[in-house]
Amino acid sequence: MGMEAGKSWWIRLGEAYYDFKERHTTLNKVNRKTYCWLCLLGIVGVHHFYARHWVKGLVYLAICWTGISAAMGLIDWMAAVPKEADEDGNILI
Repeated sequence: MGMEAGKSWWIRLGEAYYDFKERHTTLNKVNRKTYCWLCLLGIVGVHHFYARHWVKGLVYLAICWTGISAAMGLIDWMAAVPKEADEDGNILI
């Protein structure tokens, strides 16, 4: 038995998820000021459409009636504000 056999199925599932996410997540350059202003419209996912993260934008749009996407938009804004911008004012999202 290897190390994989000793792990529970949900730990293996979590590791597989993070491996998949790491391989398939791309960071796109966006203007920091524009992105932060669009986070105000985070309830419908406008900032994710701007960053070319189409699936995230559709998820925010699908759950906009719950208010959860507004809270997640605020969290996205709090993550973008402290990022260091390059000489053109762009950050990686």
